[in-house]
Amino acid sequence: MRGRVDSFGTFESLKIPLFRDFFVSMLGQMASQNMQMVVRSYIAYLLTGSYAALGTIALASAVPGIVFAMVGGAIADRVARRKLVVQAGQVINGLNALGVGLLLFTDSLTFGLLLVSAVVQGTSMALMMPSRQALLPSLVPSEQLMNAVALNSAGMNTMRLFAPALGGYIFEWAGAAWVYFLMCGLYLFASLFLLRVPEVRRDTVAAGSIRGEMRAGFGNIWAGITYIVRSPIMGPLMGINILVVITAMPYMFLLGGFVQDVFDSGADSLGLLQSISGIGALSGALVIASLPPRRRGAMYLVGSAFQGLMLFIAFTFSTSVWMMAGFLLFMGVGQSARQSLSNVLIQSYVEDEYRGRVMSVYMLQFSLSQLGAFLTGILAAAIGPRAALGATSLALVVLALGALVFVPRLRNLD
Repeated sequence: MRGRVDSFGTFESLKIPLFRDFFVSMLGQMASQNMQMVVRSYIAYLLTGSYAALGTIALASAVPGIVFAMVGGAIADRVARRKLVVQAGQVINGLNALGVGLLLFTDSLTFGLLLVSAVVQGTSMALMMPSRQALLPSLVPSEQLMNAVALNSAGMNTMRLFAPALGGYIFEWAGAAWVYFLMCGLYLFASLFLLRVPEVRRDTVAAGSIRGEMRAGFGNIWAGITYIVRSPIMGPLMGINILVVITAMPYMFLLGGFVQDVFDSGADSLGLLQSISGIGALSGALVIASLPPRRRGAMYLVGSAFQGLMLFIAFTFSTSVWMMAGFLLFMGVGQSARQSLSNVLIQSYVEDEYRGRVMSVYMLQFSLSQLGAFLTGILAAAIGPRAALGATSLALVVLALGALVFVPRLRNLD
C-alpha cells in the first residue's frame, strides 16, 4: 500500500527538509487557531447567550484583518526577512492566548476583554499571514507547488480533525483557561520549528532597514490592487473567491451557539462536530495532493457548491449531533477542495513581484468570513439559527454553480 500511495507522489514535498519544518510549524499554529475557534465562540455565547454577540466577536477580529491586509501584503513583498514577520506574529498570538488564559484562571474575563483579544489576534494575523503564504513557494520547486499547497491544506485539516475535539474536552473537564495555556504552548512550538527554516532573501529587495523597506512597500499597495483588478485571471479568481468565502465560512463561528441552542449540547459536542468535518477535509486534501494539475478551476467551483449543499442539509434537517456530524463529514470534502484549489490557483498564476500583496487579499478571506459571521449572527438573532445558516449555505450553492456556468475563464483554469 505504501508503494502504491507514493507512486501518486502524494507526500512528495515532505521529502524536502525546508518544507517539512515549515509544515510542522504550521501544524502548531493551526492547532492553536482551531482550538480558539471552538473555545472563544463558546465562551462568548456563555457570557452573553446571544448570537449577535457571537457575530460581534467575529467582527472584532475581522475589522483589523480587513484594514491591515494590504499592509501585510506590502510587508511580504518588500521586507527581505519574511520569516521574522511570521515569528513576531506567532509570539504576539502566544502572549495573547496566555493573557486570556490568565484572565479565565482568575475568573476575570469579560466580554469586553474577549473583544480586545479578538482585535489583537485579527491584527496580528493580517500582518503575518501574507508573509507566511509568500514563504511557501520559495521552499519547493515550482513543479511541486500544487503538491506542497495541498499538503499544507491537508495539515491544516488534520488540525481541524484533532484540535477542536481536544479543545472541547479540555474545556469540559479541566476548564477554558487550560485550553488557552495549551494554545500558548502550541504557538511556542510553531516558533521553534520555524527557526529551523533558513531565511530566504530575495534579490529584488535592496539592503536596508526593515522600517525603510516597509515604508517603500506601502507606496506599492495601490499597484497591487490595480494588478488584481486588471489581471484577466486574478480579477475573476479573487472576486469569486471572496464571495464564496463570505457565504461558506460563517457556520464555523456560529456553530457553538447552534450546538447549545438547538441540540442542548456542550463544548465537547462542538469539538466533535469540528473534528468530524476535519476527517472529510483531510481526505479531500490528500486526494487533491495526488491529482495532476488539470481542470482545477472547475473542481474548485464544484467543491464549493458541494460544500454549500451539505451545509444547507446539515443546518436545515439535522435533529441530533450525530446526524449533523454525518453531513459535516461530507461537507469537509467540498471545503477542502475549495480551500486547497483556490490557494494553488492563485499561487500558480500570480506574478512573483505581486505575490505578497495578492496573498494579502487572498488572506482577507479569514476576515471576510468573520464579517459574514457577524451578518449571519444578526440574521440568526432575528429569524433563528436554522433559517439564517440555511440561507447562507444555499447562497453558496447558487454562487458557485452560477460561476461554473457563467465565468468560463475561471472554469477553464488548469
